[in-house]
Formats: sequence, structure tokens, C-alpha cells
Amino acid sequence: MKSRFAKLAIGTLVLALFTIQYGCQVVISSATNRLFKDLEASILNNDDPELIKAGIPPFLILLDGMLRQNPRDVSLLLVAAQLKSSFATAFIEDEDRQRRYATKAREHALTAACLDNTKLCDLDTKPFSEVESVIATLRESDLPLLYALTGAWSSWILVHSDDLRAVAQLSRVQTIVERMLELDETYEFGTPHMYMGVFKSLVPPALGGDSEQARYHFERAISLSKGKNLYAKVLFAERFARSTLDRELHDRLLAEVISADPTVEGLTLQNRLAQQRARELKDSADDFF
Repeated sequence: MKSRFAKLAIGTLVLALFTIQYGCQVVISSATNRLFKDLEASILNNDDPELIKAGIPPFLILLDGMLRQNPRDVSLLLVAAQLKSSFATAFIEDEDRQRRYATKAREHALTAACLDNTKLCDLDTKPFSEVESVIATLRESDLPLLYALTGAWSSWILVHSDDLRAVAQLSRVQTIVERMLELDETYEFGTPHMYMGVFKSLVPPALGGDSEQARYHFERAISLSKGKNLYAKVLFAERFARSTLDRELHDRLLAEVISADPTVEGLTLQNRLAQQRARELKDSADDFF
């Protein structure tokens, strides 16, 4: 199953690559380090998803070992959360493995949130009204944490979509995304709007879903990225056009994705994955519509 929610957070590979042992302490190189920046760019702009897929497992093993020694390290937990959720939804086909990786990713993200801010503890179990109140207090500096938490939690819901208890947590994730939109709607190429477009598409119009809001958020995500975030178009086609049976929109979006130049600074790898998914959707369109 391909990723349907989150941006592939492959840049987190760099954090693992730059994590080294120094005596009994774990040292992570500063993101301002020039070499770090260069390597991060090379991964994000890699046009070979298979190469990245093959390279992820060793880093997962490394991260797990480091977390055994440093279970309260927020940075490591967020790296592990993003990497495991991305690996599960983008590269793993087996449903049982998907669920195991996504579950661990969610645990990492929730733990990191709690360690970073005690008010964020138990976000998955505390009363919803308390979740809303706490999230409303967060600031722009919290965006990286919110982004990682949203990605891991959304991926977990996706791979447990047949479990009503998991689906019931969607409102909590949506609250986080709504706060991200308030803080910075442009964050990561407008990704908060892309998330919201998916959320608003989950309930078909015939059952009371708000298709106009879904369309707005997808179109806004595409606009903010100047059409360069190809996954926004793929999700627009898969989640919205298919749910509203809009074949014309569906085919137009996929054609645009397939014919686009995927090489975009910071998006190349994700765009390559988007093109793969677009071809799959195109091939199955006649059977769907």
C-alpha cells in the first residue's frame, strides 16, 4: 500500500547518518553543518526510490540500538517516528509489517511529544476537549514536532483503517493539523492543507461529507507549492476525485503528475513516488469508474 497521507520524511535518514557515538554520549550533528545540509539535499533530491528503500533498514536497526541507550531523547524519537511511518506506508506491502512499524512510529511520536512538553502527554487517551485546549496553546516553534506527530499518527490510522477505535482518533490528528494551518499554512510546501484535504475527503458527500472543503484544501496545497508537490495532486485524484466520481478531474490530475518534471529541490524523491502511484491509479481507473 502506498502512502496516502504524509509526505515521505526521508530527510530524517540524514539525522541517523550523522548520529555518532562519543564515549557514553550520543551526539547529533547540527543541522547547520554544511556537510549535513549537502547530504540532506542529496537524499531529498534522489530520483531512485529503490535505492532509498534498500538503504532504510540499516538505519532503523541503528536507531533502535540508539534508542535503547537513550529512550528519552526527543530528537531520536522523532527521527524514528518519521522514518518508521514513512517506511511502513511508502515501501512495505505486507499489512502485518505495516501495522507493526506504524504502531511503533506512533508510540515514538507520542512519547517525544510528552517528553518535549508534559501538557502533550496522553494525547491519545485524554478527553478530546483537553486535547483541543492544549493544542491551541502551541506556537510556531512547535511545528516540527506537530508535523512529525501528524505523520506518524496518520499513518497508524491509515494502516488500521478497519479498526473503528483507530479511526476514532482521527479527530485528534485533525485538531493538530488545524493548529498547523493557523500557525503556518505554507509549512512544508503546504502539507497541512494536503492533510486536511484527505481528512475532508474521508466522508463521501452522499453521507454528509464536505466536498467543497476537501477541494479547497487540495487546491490550496497545490497552489502553495506552485504545483511542484506532485503528491498533493495524486491525493486530490485518489481521495477526492474518486470519492466524487469525477473522472475528468481524476484523469487530468494524474496526467499532469505523470508528465511533470519530478526534479524539484526538496521534493524529488517524493515526486518520484507520486509518479509511481499516479501510474497505478491511471491503470486501475477503468475498473474503478
